[in-house]
Amino acid sequence: MIVFEDGNYETGSWLTAASYPERVCYEVEEGSELATKIISLYPYCTLNIVGGQLIDVTQREKTLAEIVAENSPPPKTAEQLQFEQLESENALMALDLIDTQIALEQTQSEQAALLLALIDGGVL
Repeated sequence: MIVFEDGNYETGSWLTAASYPERVCYEVEEGSELATKIISLYPYCTLNIVGGQLIDVTQREKTLAEIVAENSPPPKTAEQLQFEQLESENALMALDLIDTQIALEQTQSEQAALLLALIDGGVL
């Protein structure tokens, strides 16, 4: 098992620190008490390093950011975002249609008033 400096780990008996030369990591024997503890506490643990060796891990409390992330809804998919955009556009078109219908009704009312005035004036 390889444990990285940030607490992430990978399991596999073939892994060694040399597998990740670009990262700080620690080798832990698969199935050992320490490996079991790391897996059971992950990701809420702190690495205890002494003399460049991982000797233990201790449980830690969740950070505020972790608590917020756990309680937040999952990010929306592209399809959900597109659906919301289409709904919004549809609502705007519906409002435009209502405005057009109101303007049409006002025009019809004005035409009716003019026609009545023409009739009352004896023009028609």
